[in-house]
Amino acid sequence: MTSFKYFNLFFAIAVLVFIAGCTGTSPTAPIINSFSANPSTITAVENSTLSWSVTDATSVTIDNAIGSVALSGTTAVNPTTTTTYTLTATNTTGSVTATTTVMVSLAVTGVTLDQATMTLTAGGATGTLVATVTPASAANKSVTWSSSAPVVASVANGVITPVTAGTTTIIVTTVDGGLTATCTVTVNPAPVAVGDSYGGGIVAYILQSGDPGYDVNVQHGLIAAAADQTPPDSGIQWYNGSYESTDATGTTIGTGQANTTVIVTIQEAGNYAAQLCNDLTEGGYDDWFLPSKDELNKLYINKVAIGGFADYAYWSSSEYSAHTAWSQNFETGPQYYLSSKSHTNRVRAIRAF
Repeated sequence: MTSFKYFNLFFAIAVLVFIAGCTGTSPTAPIINSFSANPSTITAVENSTLSWSVTDATSVTIDNAIGSVALSGTTAVNPTTTTTYTLTATNTTGSVTATTTVMVSLAVTGVTLDQATMTLTAGGATGTLVATVTPASAANKSVTWSSSAPVVASVANGVITPVTAGTTTIIVTTVDGGLTATCTVTVNPAPVAVGDSYGGGIVAYILQSGDPGYDVNVQHGLIAAAADQTPPDSGIQWYNGSYESTDATGTTIGTGQANTTVIVTIQEAGNYAAQLCNDLTEGGYDDWFLPSKDELNKLYINKVAIGGFADYAYWSSSEYSAHTAWSQNFETGPQYYLSSKSHTNRVRAIRAF
């Protein structure tokens, strides 16, 4: 009987233990209520504060050399580069993590352009400059653009629009720090054709490959005055009243200006062909001269496009001897080297561009 009582008691205790085991609470994972950085963006010399709150953890750690911390708290950090912090909360069930990032904004230290010089054509295609701000991770990489001579070329967002012939400096400036870089932009004149009104007169000839002064990248040529410098139905002599050698013997394209200068220097002031051209101011230009033999021939070849020529002989600045100089018949075209300097021929001044 006594044994039966003990058995019943043991059985009851076992039942109670079983029931207690079935109704007990299992451990839970740690809970990270919050983990943040304030401010989340700083400069390299500023601090940010990490704040956190954790429950049901037996240990809490933060990486990047912070180490073990309380279940809740704050700590100041001052990273020099953008850094992500990881908080780890642990208990017997395992670990959970959360992250927060502190963004470090770097100041601008420089700016460069992809081109130091640029050549465009007035009224032609635009050009583009690319600005590079350093460091690449700078917080504010914004720039502004300006032109030292907007009448020559304007700029917007690095796109350069050529307007008129000339030179300008394109300037890019960083918003952060006001650092600058520049590009020198040369705008060449728009291409012209024989017969165009340009440079104070009419385009008479465009230099071709092989001509003195020809440039494949820049258009050059001769401009004729719009009308003769001699009155209608009259001419003017080559000399200044006496026969003398001037050594103005250049005949090729590009020698007319030098010829005119030496003629005026030797013959001095007076009323004669070279002086008439040398004294001319027309269309805002005062660098007119008497054309050389070959320059005069270009005027003859293009006389219809230029306009205003008489069917008469015209003087060149090319001297042949002390008594004669080259002239050209604008009715039929022949050039003559035995034209007496005392003859009165027509004059049409030119200038170079």
